[in-house]
Order: sequence, then structure tokens, then C-alpha cells
Amino acid sequence: MEDNKKFQIGNVSTITLAHLIHDTYTAFLAPILPLIIEKFSISLSLAGLLSVIQRIPSLLNPFIGILADKMKVRYFVIFAPAITTISMSLIGIAPGYTILAILLFVSGISSTLFHVPSPVMIKRVSGSRLGKGMSFFMLGGEIARTVGPLIIVA
Repeated sequence: MEDNKKFQIGNVSTITLAHLIHDTYTAFLAPILPLIIEKFSISLSLAGLLSVIQRIPSLLNPFIGILADKMKVRYFVIFAPAITTISMSLIGIAPGYTILAILLFVSGISSTLFHVPSPVMIKRVSGSRLGKGMSFFMLGGEIARTVGPLIIVA
């Protein structure tokens, strides 16, 4: 995908849809924390730690950015939503707190692998309409964070 002046609506829509799917699943944790607390008989502190565990991989963002500059990152953007979807779907059958924490850590890694390179891809497919492309991309994430909690509790 080379930079050009043309706004590639199909590619922007595909990346936006990937963002929507990805972030819908990452929004599942907060609404189900009461169920997790009950299932594993954990304290509020341990429940809160789960969110921290999911976010720790974001500290790798600068390193992922360096890696992204050296290789084709489209595979990150393609596969990360699948990894997130699988890991977040498995939290309901996690047999214990440790496995749950590992699944959330994996979802955090895949989130980092998705969110660092995807804006770069949006830039490449937006041509001279970067603001328009990023607004669609961000809309996908915002819709996901809005409807994700509703989906998981439905």
C-alpha cells in the first residue's frame, strides 16, 4: 500500500471494521468483573489488577513502533483482532485466576500489535484525506467501546 492522493474507502472501511471488532472484545472485561469476582472469590484489588494486566503490554508501544518501521505490519492488523477475539472469548471458561490473567495479558499484547500500526495503515490508504480516514478509524473504536459492554451482558 503506497501513499497516494486518493481516499481508498474500501481499505479505510476494512481497517475501521477490524478496529470495531477488536475493541468490542476488549470492552468486555469491565462489565463482567462482578461475575469474575464471584466465580473466583477474589478481592476488588485482584479484580482491578486484571485491568492493569491487560494494559501492561501497552508499555511496549515504542518497541512495537520500532518493529513496525522495519517490517510489514499489515499482518499485525490482520491477525491481532483474531487473537483478541479468541483470548477474550476464552475468559468465560478460564479455570482459574492465573489463566484468566494470562488470557487478558495476551489480549493486551494483541491490542498493542493492532493499535500501533493501524493508524499508519490508515494514513497510507487515506491519501490527502488523513483527517477523514482517522475519523472513520476512531469511530470504529468508539462504537466498539460503546456497544461492547452491552453485547457481553446481553
